[in-house]
Amino acid sequence: MTRIDVIRAALAATGGRTYLEIGVKDGACFHAIEAETGVAVDPHFRFRPPLRARARKLLRASSGSFYFETKSDAFFAGSARRFPRFDVVFVDGLHTYAQAYADVRNALGVLSERGVVVVHDCNPSSAAAAAPTLAEAERAPGFAGEWNGDVYKAIVRLRTDPELQVCVLDCDQGVGIVRRGSPAALLHLTPDEIARLDYASFAADRKALLDLRPEIALAEAIGDLRLTIAP
Repeated sequence: MTRIDVIRAALAATGGRTYLEIGVKDGACFHAIEAETGVAVDPHFRFRPPLRARARKLLRASSGSFYFETKSDAFFAGSARRFPRFDVVFVDGLHTYAQAYADVRNALGVLSERGVVVVHDCNPSSAAAAAPTLAEAERAPGFAGEWNGDVYKAIVRLRTDPELQVCVLDCDQGVGIVRRGSPAALLHLTPDEIARLDYASFAADRKALLDLRPEIALAEAIGDLRLTIAP
């Protein structure tokens, strides 16, 4: 199962029509998602957005595909307000604790009531992959080309919020799910403790820290209400 599968399932579960992707790169994920309104945000697209999308943006249309070549903080502070609330937001931008946490918090501010935030790179498999920066990852022993950064710390911190349901699916380098609601289990860690969390400590207790779940827990994680209705 991939992040694309999870995003599609989340849109289906919420009856979603609006989708926002933070960190689009070459567009492989964004262009695989079908939604009435799809919004792509990245500081530097590795492709040329279609001309019709540029026209749609200039005309301030409210449906269709839109491309914003800007940093996520700037998008949330400005252009995000012109759209209806998003049913699914995918966060896959800068792979750092601080930015991933900020992106999820900002995403929650523009999320629909039953919406889902999906987060990539939450379960790094090595200390090199979990390095705070790509440069550090490349210098680290055992680096195999994958850099997830310390996004896992953002998930850990979100799990200290009593108003959020947060877990990670054990697939595609760790796919986080964030929804509004009372969590089954709450982590009791301070921001300072989370900031000091190193990879060795994380790896020793990753299942509990992430609420790591198998792929088959997808429906429960995204709140697929269709599966809770008695026949």
